[in-house]
Amino acid sequence: MPRPLASLSVVAALVAGTFWVAGAAAQPDETVDVIIRGGTIYDGSEGKPFVGDVAIRGDRIVHVGSPGGYSASRVIDAKGMIVAPGFIDPHTHADSFIRSSDKAVRVNAAWLNQGVTTVMIGVDGSGTPDVAEDAGKLAESGIGTNIVPFVGFGPVRQRVLGQDARAPSPAELDRMKALVAGGMCEGAVGLSTGLFYAPQSFATTAEVVAVAREAAIRGGIYDTHQRDESSYSIGLLGSVEEAIDIGKQAGMPVHFAHLKALGVDVHGQAGAVIAAI
Repeated sequence: MPRPLASLSVVAALVAGTFWVAGAAAQPDETVDVIIRGGTIYDGSEGKPFVGDVAIRGDRIVHVGSPGGYSASRVIDAKGMIVAPGFIDPHTHADSFIRSSDKAVRVNAAWLNQGVTTVMIGVDGSGTPDVAEDAGKLAESGIGTNIVPFVGFGPVRQRVLGQDARAPSPAELDRMKALVAGGMCEGAVGLSTGLFYAPQSFATTAEVVAVAREAAIRGGIYDTHQRDESSYSIGLLGSVEEAIDIGKQAGMPVHFAHLKALGVDVHGQAGAVIAAI
């Protein structure tokens, strides 16, 4: 039977915005704010779990290892429980939560209570290219989790072409590329697309590749709600091949945000999808 997770609603809140310092040397009777004591620690590496303490001062983890050497006014007894770094949710629609006018909603309790301390935002091609401005507003509003933003192909295309179902001119394509480049330089981790949704669906593969390359050369990944998960346009297998081809041409890793055979007409194709990937 798996062991219970140690008060992750508490632990997650404590470790948000922190980093692990494995094997930090303890000073005798050094005072910290919180000690998570005696839990089975999975430190996020490939090493075996071990029983020990986690010491926290302010928003920093200052010790992960053997018990002793620290004292604190607050001690959390984690004996028999698992203590782990905060989990990362790579495809979440937490955007509406963190942008709520209600601070109780912005704390992202549904994620924190599961031990998730970092969420990706701007998925399915929805992320603003104004990454720095958006991050500043979110930080000021007091959200409950860390965020990792994507530049979204939807807002990029809409800002230049509106809802037009046409190809961009060379000058318009340059503007789209500049928006992606700017968002990457402001902290985005890649380009997200939702090619199933209009007006993103109006873009050709070549257009997406040209825009995605701006993220690629800045170390970004390609995250996609692919163009077709059924037989609505180019078909499931054609859509999978398109996503892979975009990654190859742009020179970047591909993350399929959803991977499914949607509808009875494509049932049985999952094996071919996996083989292609």
